[in-house]
Amino acid sequence: MSNEKKYDVVIIGSGIGGLLCGLILAKSRYSVCILEKHHQIGGNIQTFKRKGCTFTTGMHYVGSLEEGEILNKVFKYLGIIDKIKVRKLDEKCFEKIYIEDEEFNYAMGMDNFKAQLLEYFPEEKDAIEKYIKKIESIWKNIKLINLEEVTEADIFKLDSLTENAYDFIESLTDNKKLKALLVATNGLYAGVKEKTPMHIHAIINKFFINSAWKLDESEVLLADVIKNEIESYGGEVLTNKEVKKINCENGLAINAVTTNNEVFEARNFISDIHPAKTTELLEAGLLRKIYVNRIKNAENTISCFSLYIVLKKNSLKHINSNIYYSDSWNVWGTDTYDSKNWPKGYIFYTSPDKDNGEYAESATTITYMKYEEVEKWENTTIGKRGDDYLDYKKMKAEAFLKVIEKKIPDFRSHIDTYYTASPLTYRDYTGIPEGSMYGIIKDCNNPLDSFISHNTKVTNLFLTGQNINLHGILGVTMSAMISCSNLIDINKLIKEIKNV
Repeated sequence: MSNEKKYDVVIIGSGIGGLLCGLILAKSRYSVCILEKHHQIGGNIQTFKRKGCTFTTGMHYVGSLEEGEILNKVFKYLGIIDKIKVRKLDEKCFEKIYIEDEEFNYAMGMDNFKAQLLEYFPEEKDAIEKYIKKIESIWKNIKLINLEEVTEADIFKLDSLTENAYDFIESLTDNKKLKALLVATNGLYAGVKEKTPMHIHAIINKFFINSAWKLDESEVLLADVIKNEIESYGGEVLTNKEVKKINCENGLAINAVTTNNEVFEARNFISDIHPAKTTELLEAGLLRKIYVNRIKNAENTISCFSLYIVLKKNSLKHINSNIYYSDSWNVWGTDTYDSKNWPKGYIFYTSPDKDNGEYAESATTITYMKYEEVEKWENTTIGKRGDDYLDYKKMKAEAFLKVIEKKIPDFRSHIDTYYTASPLTYRDYTGIPEGSMYGIIKDCNNPLDSFISHNTKVTNLFLTGQNINLHGILGVTMSAMISCSNLIDINKLIKEIKNV
């Protein structure tokens, strides 16, 4: 069954990257159609409700949304800044860090962040200044983030990905506590000390240090705001449209076919799904075997286990900060656990009660979990995994709560009920292999192996999303701009965003 309309662009997947590509192109007067396999759009920014509480599945907070900062400018250009609800985290403590029995704060703004570090470690001034200078320098050298005119060479600077974050931070000082504090939030990028580039660490940390915000999606969802804007320009966002094949002729993609045999024709295609999944949509031989094997064999970041907790009314005070916990000063090692010491670290945050903001109505907490732990249930589907799987999740949840109570005594007494998500949950809802938190690992030892270009050998098929540039909302925003540069003038786009 062929769709009568032929589009300028069909986008496969409605994650934030696909939605942003759709809005950028629709705003540029391209006819756009986004195809989403689930009933709900959003990918990693999906939400769900339980007992009146809204929970976010992936994007828990955003950075650099202050007036004049990069995300603020992009959202303003796209016409969505005034249509979302946000609240700023505590400027003196947007991140509360617990390492063993000690407590630290991350202050918002680079000057405040530096001053706070100096309060904790006055004898480490040289190391702290060197660290600040480094992350500022990396940020300033990325022209796209600074909305400066770019060339192709500026976009694909692989040499910037060869410096190891762990090695750089180790070189700063012998003070183990300072070094641990600087990487205490590495759950934001699933840092691996042997592989994570300093480039990744610097961009993500500075993004949030600039300013940190929570999206209030209890009434207005970011994904829906973007969808509405796309539709206001005549674009279409369709759900329950799982693409099973991309047909090509003479090296060009001509249509996308869904599982119910609907055919969507277009002049160009953008895939926002995992690159390994994208290769499976194409006929064998269209892409070089070495390229396909490299993508399919690329290592993905670790997955996670989450608790979504509905709290008793007016029971637990709301905390306007994110809490990061590590059970040891070896913060890099929280992913190397066994059954006896899991979890070794977590992120925890609360959402304020709509009627009384002094108290929290819900809490979410996330920790690492290896896919292999749930692999024996991988051929099952949501809601049909069996009692042994439910027992396993309950056991893990209770172990998790026990660790949380080290910092929040009697936390269980505040709980009304809780819900769990395992790597299988994330795999099935996001389509990311093994439920990976952030997709393909960026490896400083061999950046070419973990680098995926926005372009493919199919001339009019482009890639976007967290695997292509950088994960997180900043990464996928930059990725969307680069993907769209195949169809529009990127420097014109940059200028328009800068001058908004």
